[in-house]
Amino acid sequence: MYRNWLLVAPAIGLSPTAASAQTPPANVSAAAPDGIVAAMTYAGYLAELSKDGVGDPMIETELAGWPGYIYFYGCQDETNDNCQSVRLSVGFDRKTPMDPKALNTLASDKLFASFSLDEEGDPYVAWDIVTGDGIPAAVFFKSLDNFSWMIDDVSQTVFENDE
Repeated sequence: MYRNWLLVAPAIGLSPTAASAQTPPANVSAAAPDGIVAAMTYAGYLAELSKDGVGDPMIETELAGWPGYIYFYGCQDETNDNCQSVRLSVGFDRKTPMDPKALNTLASDKLFASFSLDEEGDPYVAWDIVTGDGIPAAVFFKSLDNFSWMIDDVSQTVFENDE
């Protein structure tokens, strides 16, 4: 009977591998970029780990339908690991430069986010999360969701009157 159970369990998705793939991580930390990728994948986000221009980890993703990046900060200079925080970032490529006053108005009621313009006047939105040794994955997921909702809202304003 035991042997028959071993044959049936994988077929119905009860293998240890399948079960663990469905278990959300308890915590995430910038010190473990692979764990953040796993958490994002679990939550349904696209997440591809790469490196930025100085060799720190970077995750390429999509937030609210826009290409986005997660940059890692506070990393060890020599080894580019043991990072302490992440920055969620999305940029918008407008046809015309955005007026800095309009960006300031937009930013005035967006808690936790920072806004900037690049040299072409395209707006960028960022949201920093300090993880240190780890934060609950649920808090990280909530931050991703809140940032995504804000990006969806901001994108509508960013492209208003962009001719």
